[in-house]
Amino acid sequence: MKEENKYIPVAKLAIAMLLFYFSSLIILVPVLIFNIDLETCSNFTNNALRLFSNSFLALMLFLLFKNDIIKDFNSFKKNIREISDVVIKYWLLGFFLMIISNLIIGFFSPVSKATNEEAVRSIIYSTPVMAFFITCILAPFTEEIIFRKSIKDAISRKWFFILISGFVFGALHVIGEIESLYGLLYIIPYSSLGLAFATIYYETDNIFANILAHLIHNTLSFILIISVGGAIV
Repeated sequence: MKEENKYIPVAKLAIAMLLFYFSSLIILVPVLIFNIDLETCSNFTNNALRLFSNSFLALMLFLLFKNDIIKDFNSFKKNIREISDVVIKYWLLGFFLMIISNLIIGFFSPVSKATNEEAVRSIIYSTPVMAFFITCILAPFTEEIIFRKSIKDAISRKWFFILISGFVFGALHVIGEIESLYGLLYIIPYSSLGLAFATIYYETDNIFANILAHLIHNTLSFILIISVGGAIV
């Protein structure tokens, strides 16, 4: 029985990664039902489909890790002050490293910002309300479950987990969107933040600490983009 149990976290990690890659296919359901042409549909429709697929992913991940998520939430409520101290400390460190690495890369690279960032900005400017829900509510939940919870359950060794979690987080935010080899450099700033998030999870062993850190980061980024761009939520 114990021999079987040790493979469960690995199986859940595989399922979580498959959900991450293929959840976008769920948009085919409304596309077929409402006969949506993806080539000509509006930004609003495109982002509504994105919201639908992200919500589906969040639901599937919740069902996959339901018991642990509920347990962590109850623990988070009881220890929010201590957890928040850890969150702020490591998030600030990760944020600082992310900014510094972005500045260095931007100075030497002809690519001024990651393509993933450009895609996020496009979503925010076109449909800010939906974008807020996707980037500031759903993304912190789904990404922390996938890149922290599922990986740590399968990899218990501290530094191995932190390095793998940070790098995978950085790579998957960049690789699918790169248009040149210079774009690969932006794995570094994303991984810096990923390493900080992984450290938070190892130190607190509570996924809601990570969701909080990710929510803070994405919300501040969202506010900055909205402010600079002049968009109104």
